[in-house]
Amino acid sequence: MIQSDTKGKRTLKYCLVFCLLISCTTIAQAEDGSGVNCPESQATDARLHDEVWLLSCRSLACPEQGPSIDAETLTEGLAAWKYNLSDQQWDRSKMLDFLHSSEDCQTVVWVHGNLTTASEAFATGLTVYRQLVRDTEIHPPIRFIIWSWPASKILSRPVPDARIKAARTTWAGIRLAGMLQQIPGHKSVGLIGFSFGAQVVSAALEIIAGGELNHTKIVPQGDRVSYRVTFFAAALDSYWLLPDRRFGKAFDVIDSLTLINNYCDWVLKHYGKLYCHCARRGPSALGYTGLPEGNFSREQKEKIRQFNASGSVGKQHAWRAYIQNRSTMDLIREGTLPDWQDNPKQTLQVSTVSQ
Repeated sequence: MIQSDTKGKRTLKYCLVFCLLISCTTIAQAEDGSGVNCPESQATDARLHDEVWLLSCRSLACPEQGPSIDAETLTEGLAAWKYNLSDQQWDRSKMLDFLHSSEDCQTVVWVHGNLTTASEAFATGLTVYRQLVRDTEIHPPIRFIIWSWPASKILSRPVPDARIKAARTTWAGIRLAGMLQQIPGHKSVGLIGFSFGAQVVSAALEIIAGGELNHTKIVPQGDRVSYRVTFFAAALDSYWLLPDRRFGKAFDVIDSLTLINNYCDWVLKHYGKLYCHCARRGPSALGYTGLPEGNFSREQKEKIRQFNASGSVGKQHAWRAYIQNRSTMDLIREGTLPDWQDNPKQTLQVSTVSQ
């Protein structure tokens, strides 16, 4: 009996070690992006005519500073994956394959927020895509692009860690601008940004509109395209989109701007700590107080819609809280793909901001 028990314990030990090795290998593959299958990959994908891509700039260094950089240089070395909607798995691809993809698709770009690992970017983006096209089989095909930028946790202290990511959003946005200028077809583009993702999108639009960031501009390419932009829980200074501010030129290429704000967001409440130890001394976050519209022209004001989601989301600063809420998801869908929603349910309270 003693020998049998000892043998059983030894077998159990070997099984545990074997399982641990398999788990470590799986995690390593996921971080690399190879062999990634999302937890929701078993869901049925009815829209087989869509395209779902993930483009990653995580392995790229900051783009070289210069008076003017062309779009091809900014996207050189981007990692690419395409989601096989039939087999429900990610396949490694090339940027060249993306550039030769269908021109008959409406394009939507999703940019995630902070504390998102490389493997989480796959799962997060796929969830956003599925919620966006939910119950919409009859609508035209879309090209859904997940823009993955280096937002993994680096430091244990949240504020110093967030400061590093805030600095990265600029060059991540500059590279995003290069990608946006090369989208096949390029006839209809919607941009969705959550938290720091909104700052990445804003930087990209500033560059596309002819602005300069980090002493860098982009070479104009083709006809200028207008973008439908949707931000929720946006983590950027509330005044940066105003004329003559950091992203003041972005409105030149924005066709519409939908802001889903949350005046109870416990993370955005302390946004000012990115600048100093006392949040009250720093600027407020766009997604917390909303956008002050006083300095905009009448034409620009007509492009802006703001909503207060605090009653639906509460104090959470989490992308899933917005994506899985029907009211906020309706607003995101309408702001990104307005032709898809015949009877939008704008049940959220409209924000009124005066500063």
